[in-house]
Amino acid sequence: MSEYSFVEQPFLDQLAALGWDIIDQGSGIPSDPSVSLREDFRQWVLKGELFKALDETNQLDDGSPWLTDKQKEEIYDDLTRQSGNLIEANQAVQELLYKYTVDENEVTGEKSPDINIIDFKKPEKNRFVAINQFRIDTPGRVKLMIIPDIVLFVNGLPLVVIEAKDGNAFTANPMNEARTQLWRYSNQRVET
Repeated sequence: MSEYSFVEQPFLDQLAALGWDIIDQGSGIPSDPSVSLREDFRQWVLKGELFKALDETNQLDDGSPWLTDKQKEEIYDDLTRQSGNLIEANQAVQELLYKYTVDENEVTGEKSPDINIIDFKKPEKNRFVAINQFRIDTPGRVKLMIIPDIVLFVNGLPLVVIEAKDGNAFTANPMNEARTQLWRYSNQRVET
């Protein structure tokens, strides 16, 4: 409870003051995925947030969005179906964030237009969401789920995972414990 009260909640409050949308799920194990903007606990991208952001960051001169639902589904699939190890998958997604095109703008007829998945030129067009206790179910693993303390999403994509540790009498080295937990989440922990 102290980790939530002394670290997570104040951090979420700071993010809210900076304009982030906050979903505070308290300190327990989440039981309803819809609270964290998902259909189930296996999803790690906030699909609805991504689609809203794609409409916001890809507009015609009159301010209307031009991506079709099919194009948004293809973008979602490309972002979520990367293969390889963690580093390779992250690198592939990062490349898509900087350079992504679709075959055609079906409104204007423009061929191979660039897509803004994240609008780096106008950051105010992006959607910033922080969710604590972000449960991810991991069937087939030793642990059935992982629950990072706080995940920061930009346009529905999880860009930062935070393990909040309270420096107290029970936690000798909070930084090391947080790092070990993050390594476990990414299946990179070195066994001792």
